[in-house]
Amino acid sequence: MKYFYKTTPFSHQFKYIAFACGLILLLTASCEDFVEIELPRTEIIAESVFDNEEAATSAMNGIYSEMMFNTNNLFNTSLEVYTGTASDELINYSSEQDNTEFGANDVSPFNGTLNNSFWQFAYSTINKANTVIEGLQNSPLEGLVRNQIQGEAFFIRAMTHFYLTNLFGDIPYVNTTDFEVNSGITKDDVALVYQKITEDLLLAQSQMIVDYSFVSNEQRVRPNQAATTALLARVYLYQQDWSNAEIQATSIIENSLFTLDSLNGVFLPESKEAIWQLQPNRVLEHTRHGRIFNLLAEPGTIFFFTTALSKNLIQAFDTSDNRLSDWVGVRNSGENTFFYPFKYKLGFQDVAGEIPDEFVVVLRLAEQYLIRAEARAQQGNIFGAQEDLNAIRNRAGLDNTTASDQPSLLIAILEERRFELFAEWGHRWFDLKRTGRTNEVLTTIPEKDWQDTDVLWPIPEEELLNNPNLLPQNPGY
Repeated sequence: MKYFYKTTPFSHQFKYIAFACGLILLLTASCEDFVEIELPRTEIIAESVFDNEEAATSAMNGIYSEMMFNTNNLFNTSLEVYTGTASDELINYSSEQDNTEFGANDVSPFNGTLNNSFWQFAYSTINKANTVIEGLQNSPLEGLVRNQIQGEAFFIRAMTHFYLTNLFGDIPYVNTTDFEVNSGITKDDVALVYQKITEDLLLAQSQMIVDYSFVSNEQRVRPNQAATTALLARVYLYQQDWSNAEIQATSIIENSLFTLDSLNGVFLPESKEAIWQLQPNRVLEHTRHGRIFNLLAEPGTIFFFTTALSKNLIQAFDTSDNRLSDWVGVRNSGENTFFYPFKYKLGFQDVAGEIPDEFVVVLRLAEQYLIRAEARAQQGNIFGAQEDLNAIRNRAGLDNTTASDQPSLLIAILEERRFELFAEWGHRWFDLKRTGRTNEVLTTIPEKDWQDTDVLWPIPEEELLNNPNLLPQNPGY
């Protein structure tokens, strides 16, 4: 009988991760343009990696490592920064053109950040997940080992496509590394993309381990079945499949592994609210979130302090909301006062190479309460929706909601999402879009050049030139 290989601490995995990352980089060396992926030149090496439990696990861990090590990608603060400034959440203080375009909702198809941080990195990640899936097809690994790793790869593929379609609309759903297929790939409409996302997540859900027993010290740094269920709940919510959204969220809420933590405990490695975390592996910072959001100087005066929370958001908080004191930092600079996300308290490390004292939380229990609250309200279950909403409000030190009918309750839930999930994973931007409130909210901000078509970002011009099959460009560009 084979026993599943537990993930060891990062320092002990280095040689395996380096080898696996080297393999994946070779397999995806031309991933700058995903439609021009070269035929793999390391087939024998690839097969040998997936013959070994430890190396196969490290091949998957190498994807997470790249998410955290590469500072210029949607998984490591780019999503929060650029969707935050595109919405009403963050104010951009950078003078760099790429940044100002997002803040003004005037994003050019030639924007380098648009292409590098979002489109290219996302499809590079997808290709690496596909490399793992295909590498396991002929692998002798079996049982828990094979199923868990394969489930993680399906999960990563689904999650990355989820962000892409919510940013760009119609996109190609790439499920192979085959050069011949990818060279002529075309866009799928959003409905089909969601169908494929759902299929991947259901498959992953059926394969993955239910707890964290396969990770050293049972840390939550690799996605398990619960992570897939949590993302599936969000996917159903975005599709307005209220019944299935409630079912999946309930599965998480009733899972004894998860409880709402204290506000200052949510983003710690030992958080019981976290469903999936990413462990930072950069030697000079705890999390990049802490480094770029915590204002050690006036925003705009140092290159990585480029944003602050909008005054509109700060003024919308109830003054008795503990999230205002625990999750919002204040920087006084002369006559100016700036507010910033302070969910992650630590930025730079005192000693290089120390294990970070905070982990990046990708999925957490509070979102599931808010998903179920919205799904229940949409189905007319007012009392159940109030209960879920109050669980989040009470944790923040607030009284129960006064919303007592469906219209007022849905507004209250959307506002609660604004306060609970600010500066996390683009939630505010996506919430405004999916609820049809972008025009209502963003046309009132003078600094923005808001047009209806700004709800989608343009497909990078470089990608259209490389693959005309991606035409037409999104409307308005």
